Amino acid sequence: MFKATPKLLLVPAIALALTLGGCSSGGASAGAASATGAVADSHLTQILKTKTIKIAVSADSPGYGVMTSSGEHEGFDIDVANALGASLGAKVEFVTATNESRIPLLQTDKADAVIATFTASDARAQVVDMSEPYAASSTVFMVPAGSPIASYSDLDGKSVATSRGSVGEQILKATFPNAKIAGFNTTADSIQALKSGKVDALIENNAIIGGLVKSDPSAFQVLKGDPIKPALFSIGVKQGDQTWVNYINNFIRNYTISGQNEASLQKWFGLELPPFLAH
Repeated sequence: MFKATPKLLLVPAIALALTLGGCSSGGASAGAASATGAVADSHLTQILKTKTIKIAVSADSPGYGVMTSSGEHEGFDIDVANALGASLGAKVEFVTATNESRIPLLQTDKADAVIATFTASDARAQVVDMSEPYAASSTVFMVPAGSPIASYSDLDGKSVATSRGSVGEQILKATFPNAKIAGFNTTADSIQALKSGKVDALIENNAIIGGLVKSDPSAFQVLKGDPIKPALFSIGVKQGDQTWVNYINNFIRNYTISGQNEASLQKWFGLELPPFLAH
């Protein structure tokens, strides 16, 4: 009966090791070089190097992002932005954004990220990359207390304020073609238009409108009807930077698990985080 000796067993083992070693060595080097190049170009790498992150935020969205009289930013999205900066050990530089300027700010590298009630729509996903959702919302209408507008059908022929480039504007065009769209540059201008009687109604995020009605229930009311177009909010980044997207997704998971996300939501809107977002 044939009996293999240690030397005979050792020869093919060494040959196999050399073959595999040669194949994996070349592949690993190429892969490492490729990965290094991708990481070097990432916003994440630059932020860690400069210890500064530029985040585009709203300055006129009550509850989400506003600028105070002292020039400070505050709100739910601002809390997210500050937490993201802290996770990176980076100073946050806020870049004020309107609904229309959010995507251009990313595309021109004037912002590393957008955290400004940025709805994760399919159209936006074609031009920028978006993170996992960190919040959810729907769209509703607000009218003055005692308004003759009692249902969605009553909006025909009525003027409705909305900020240009917003989801609200898209909804009006697609679902309420008989309403008169009154477009404004900012959410604050839209709200002021309703307060001053220049328009008959306002379409906005449910949390923003809920906060306005809560602060002055004798002046405004939410128009009865099913919430329109439930939406998810994501953090937007320039297209093609998967390393940066991966980091932000990891940050969102940890931010939510820590309880900070829901604590902020409770603080600004008195709302609970939807179960499907509570990882």
